[in-house]
Amino acid sequence: MKYAPDFESFKRLSTEANLVPVYRQLTGDTLTPVSAYQLLEKGPYSFLFESVVGGEQISRYSFLGANPFLTVDAYEKRMVIQQNGQTEELTVDDPLSELETILNRYQAAELPGLPRFCGGAVGYAGYDVVRYSEHLPNAPENDRQLPDLSFALYDHMVVFDQINKTVLVVAHAHLQPGMSEAELQAAYQLACQRIDQTCQRFQSGDAAVLKMADISVDTHAEPDLKWTSNFTQPKFEAA
Repeated sequence: MKYAPDFESFKRLSTEANLVPVYRQLTGDTLTPVSAYQLLEKGPYSFLFESVVGGEQISRYSFLGANPFLTVDAYEKRMVIQQNGQTEELTVDDPLSELETILNRYQAAELPGLPRFCGGAVGYAGYDVVRYSEHLPNAPENDRQLPDLSFALYDHMVVFDQINKTVLVVAHAHLQPGMSEAELQAAYQLACQRIDQTCQRFQSGDAAVLKMADISVDTHAEPDLKWTSNFTQPKFEAA
């Protein structure tokens, strides 16, 4: 099975969430998080996160993302929201509360085989965000014109699993209530296409560096490997 979940499982999950992840699981021993990041179509909101234990020991996952589908920036009480090439500016009393409202619009289905973080919001909240809830005097001048908070929402990510030595390429399908089976099929295929485009981008790099192959995401499937024992049954029984 090249993609997980299959369409029937995807269709069932569509009744539970408006974002459903689809993914391919690859082997890529010579592909590193850094080389993969270099091959992504990066923009101003791309990222590479390494999970770390104790501040110095690399943990299980590396996370890569680029091209978010929505960004939110707040400058004091002015919010700038960008989505689908459109920009909306709002004046709100509490940008954190408004950010929470935006995040609550998106509910992602959980899939076994994927880490807890395979899409969602990435960003920062600066020190001055405390002024949204505390009345503090003498706010410093914003001479760098940086947002007080800045978050981007990602529906497409690449995850390196350092334990299993695999690469997960994930794309979330955006769904609406009451979609027909044909519309669900189109959303599923679009997610698969986005995954394939990322895999092709990795494969288009230096052939000596990037050698990847699909592996089955069905952990219960019978192995189809062909092999021949170098130990005969009589010798085994006599041993």
